Amino acid sequence: MSIHIRALMGSLLALMSTAAFANDSSFGDANGSITLKYQPHISMDKESLFISEAEVRVDYLFTNTSSQELTVPIAFPMPPMFFGSADHSSIDNFTLKVNGKNQPTEHRLVAQLADKTDITAELKNLGWGVDEVAYFAEYGEVPKGKPALPKEWLDEDQQIAFTLSDYFVWQQTFPAGKTVAISHSYTPSLSTGVPDTASSIIDTYTELACLDESAKQGIRKRNLIVKQDGEDVEYGVEWSHLSYILVTANNWQGAIKDFKLTIKKSQPTDLISLCFDGELKKTDPLTFEFQQKQFTPTQDLSILFIRKPNFE
Repeated sequence: MSIHIRALMGSLLALMSTAAFANDSSFGDANGSITLKYQPHISMDKESLFISEAEVRVDYLFTNTSSQELTVPIAFPMPPMFFGSADHSSIDNFTLKVNGKNQPTEHRLVAQLADKTDITAELKNLGWGVDEVAYFAEYGEVPKGKPALPKEWLDEDQQIAFTLSDYFVWQQTFPAGKTVAISHSYTPSLSTGVPDTASSIIDTYTELACLDESAKQGIRKRNLIVKQDGEDVEYGVEWSHLSYILVTANNWQGAIKDFKLTIKKSQPTDLISLCFDGELKKTDPLTFEFQQKQFTPTQDLSILFIRKPNFE
């Protein structure tokens, strides 16, 4: 059993697991792609998306279909920062190339309320940055020498009710009638941890990773139980979960003219389950692919990787 897929109808799945993670687990963010406001004159001619537990890599071809040169701001949004007791697995090693050459980016810190109101300038004017927000989240106290935050920025428990996110931003020029190649790669953010029981994984990820009965049976088969002092001890399965924001591709002109998704697992015996509208085909013992012309994503990706623990 290698891969299981079930299309979801209706609302999109949550991008992060709601499970309670132990201290020896990491809390993963939603990985994503470059974004911009809707551009009716720039088409995405090709997107080749590669996903593994170790790397996310995306190659694009964009074409300016207008008669005028366009220069537009493009951003790669990092997930909102996490301030909590669990370990946090953040995106790392972000690299960007335009037409094969390294592209410098501007690093910006963005603060937003739940309704997406931007409070970046106001937070900066108060003299608050990441360190001050982290201190307040941990101790529930205003840092010495800093003014209190506006009450509307806090929830009913007097905790921060806004997010902080890093953005990689750059101005991209698209010559009239020309095609531009853009690629980026990074180490993805994962939710993972020590081996967990098959029943716990199934309870947590049945909806989030679209587990069908075959996938559930595959998880149970990989559930490690060993004899210790005459008793069965359940070690469970190794696992990791990866979310990827795919629907931002709809900000470009029309459908993706040529879309390819490649998912690679670490070992041939690994199991993968995900929510996706298409049918992936196995191309080798580690790799699954999907390719379609005129592809319009309707939901984001939610991928669960499962393997049997190896204590040798």
